[in-house]
Amino acid sequence: MDYSAQFRREATGELTLKPSPEAVALAAAYRKNPTPGRSWPAARVKEEAIARVAAAGGDSSCHQLVLSESALQFGQYRGKTFKWLLSNDVGYAAMVLAVHQREREAGDTTQSFIMGNKDALLRYAGLFPVMMAAISERRVREGHGTPAQEDQVLVGFGNFAAMSFKDLYEATDRDRKGFVKWVKRQSSRPGTKMELFQKYIRRRDAEMLPGSAPPVAASSSAPEEEPSDEALLAVVSHMDASGGNYVAAFSWMVLEAVR
Repeated sequence: MDYSAQFRREATGELTLKPSPEAVALAAAYRKNPTPGRSWPAARVKEEAIARVAAAGGDSSCHQLVLSESALQFGQYRGKTFKWLLSNDVGYAAMVLAVHQREREAGDTTQSFIMGNKDALLRYAGLFPVMMAAISERRVREGHGTPAQEDQVLVGFGNFAAMSFKDLYEATDRDRKGFVKWVKRQSSRPGTKMELFQKYIRRRDAEMLPGSAPPVAASSSAPEEEPSDEALLAVVSHMDASGGNYVAAFSWMVLEAVR
């Protein structure tokens, strides 16, 4: 028995945010009959989770397994387990937990059954860096992300789609450094991953200015580092209608080819 959620992924490696068909059906049924159910205390939720783990032949002393089998005490998926939620509707989970994080950070110490259940769900989500990256991106897009959360957001396009903003920005190899420089020069549509990464790059660049050493003049004979052809082709192939600039990418490659 495994505590890990069965995450669904996009071609870029990012988690699929859209709900599964099963989740869509449950949400539709809830909207037709949104009768609030009863929320149970954490002790009972844990007791029932332990029973589910034992019934499935799992180790009921494993904290992660018990968390995975804990049932939601709120919302349209009430009664479904934490593992089910992260396997079927990451977008909903990220939305709920982004709000919950903000509430706790703002000083809300409420210990209601629902808030306690969300605390437990956040602990379960915390077992998976990719899930925390999705929560971080949600907060960043809403304008409530911390610098540490911006670091966690995944690039989401090109050969380095599965890297975090921080890891790609701080990379020292030629391809990654060249890719970051290339991204800085592009025009991007509002709300796209490229625009989000550009904002991150500008912030990090600005942080480097105050105490940084004077820049060393670049030699006119030294070629500027650029991403490889493979990296640029990956940008074009991975970008969709939700993000990116095909024309800019293609135009840059044409100019490079005729130099």
